[in-house]
Amino acid sequence: MSDELVEGPAPGPRVAATDGRTGFTVLQSAKWREIMPITLLNAVLNILTLSLWRFWGRTRVRRYLWSTTQINGIPLEYTGTGFELFRSFLFVMLGFFLPLYLGFFAGQLLLPPEEFMLYLGLAYLPVLFLFTWLLGAATWIARRYRFSRTSWRGIRFVQTGSMSQFAGATIGYSLLSVITLGWFEPVKEMRLTKMLWRYTWFGDTKFNVPASNQNLAGSLFGPYAIYWFGGIIAYIVFAVVYVSLLMPLMQAEGGTAPAEITLRMMFSIYFAAFVGMLVWGLLGLPYQVALLRRKAAMVGLDDVRFRIHAGLLGYFWVVAGNTLIIVFSLGLALPIAQMRMWRYIFSKMEVLGELDLDAVHQNPNKGPGSGEGLADAFDIGNVI
Repeated sequence: MSDELVEGPAPGPRVAATDGRTGFTVLQSAKWREIMPITLLNAVLNILTLSLWRFWGRTRVRRYLWSTTQINGIPLEYTGTGFELFRSFLFVMLGFFLPLYLGFFAGQLLLPPEEFMLYLGLAYLPVLFLFTWLLGAATWIARRYRFSRTSWRGIRFVQTGSMSQFAGATIGYSLLSVITLGWFEPVKEMRLTKMLWRYTWFGDTKFNVPASNQNLAGSLFGPYAIYWFGGIIAYIVFAVVYVSLLMPLMQAEGGTAPAEITLRMMFSIYFAAFVGMLVWGLLGLPYQVALLRRKAAMVGLDDVRFRIHAGLLGYFWVVAGNTLIIVFSLGLALPIAQMRMWRYIFSKMEVLGELDLDAVHQNPNKGPGSGEGLADAFDIGNVI
């Protein structure tokens, strides 16, 4: 198949599948009135259990979203359990993070302050690299688990490949992003996504991605430039506002100028920071939409190709609504926000081409026996 990524309008009417090959229609039918009881129960039980219910609550949300996503009228199935997620979380926290935190506090108690700060400074870069590696590993582990617990027509999705290779690439690409002042970020996103899909299977049929990395992120640099320069401008504007607000304080010499930061000044500074972040976030939406479309266009399955016809305005309303839902519910209504994004993505998805489903068989790889504890520790172990 061609390595070229096509993101334009879909071709004309589909020709009916022949010779046992099947075309695909995707439907997402999640509803507010159905997700609301799940959300309310999860909120109450999370409060009563000091958030320990979240593993079982997350499983309930996934099962609902998967079951309301139909391909050719047949729903996806999620077979993961809350206990798998909980067990994995305990293993990671007790086996890795607890000894790490204990070592940190022991150093504070047993070493002189200046010696502790010296060792802490020397360990800064190694620890930063370690946590970047762990973040990549967490992303890979969480995705492997979710795919292994997702099936359609009784056939499991499977992710293979090397966790260490993906985590190492995360470090390398992140370093390149820092060196290039962020301009490598679109390439990083596309290459890491490509690494994941290169080793993804539906049953014994492997997904395909372009063989070459050439021009993989080409169309993303225009929207990303808006985001990048918008961040610079927002920072400069905030710095000017910040200095102008504090100038009377810095110039105060016992006259009528304020001698300390007032509540009004603090409010003005935080409000300026909020407006700057809001504007920067809005300027990042074109890049997020372009990234969503580009990632979908990169992936294929035999002769099947995927398109996500996401638009800027529709995506904005989903993100804006989700932000308000999460903020005003203090995060308790997160499943509703996740449902809205999940529903938007699948409502904009088009699947082109046909696949011989009779030739697809179960993959003997059953996936991991536990969940995504490392991802949960980094707060990326959510629904989608």
